[in-house]
Amino acid sequence: MRRLLYGLLLVLLLAISGPLATVSAAPAGQICNVTSNPLACACTTGNGSSDSTACSAGTGDPISGSNGILKKASLVIATLAGIAAVIIIIVGGFQFVTSNGDANKAAGARKAVIGATVGLVIIAVAEGAVILIVSKL
Repeated sequence: MRRLLYGLLLVLLLAISGPLATVSAAPAGQICNVTSNPLACACTTGNGSSDSTACSAGTGDPISGSNGILKKASLVIATLAGIAAVIIIIVGGFQFVTSNGDANKAAGARKAVIGATVGLVIIAVAEGAVILIVSKL
């Protein structure tokens, strides 16, 4: 019982902290500090100076730019689907705990939890693919 509750708490914490984690890129024209945030140096050249043409590429397009509709829509859809999957995991866990030894109820709850977990993985992969493809446009 404790393990199930700890697992549900971990899933909830991961679901809540995912949208809160953001990466800020160094502005064009500013030298990037690799030691404090290595992910912020995506638009820098090999010598550490910022390449303003590389950093500004794709930002002007309102559809596929860095703040475009495609990225925003995919983020909203992935967040809503992730919240739904976490709710399904919680409900499935509750059904599993309250099955009272009934094999059919326990099997149904187990299928719900496994299906929602697979759904979370698919959501994460799909969101990563959208971000990768849109950044290459």
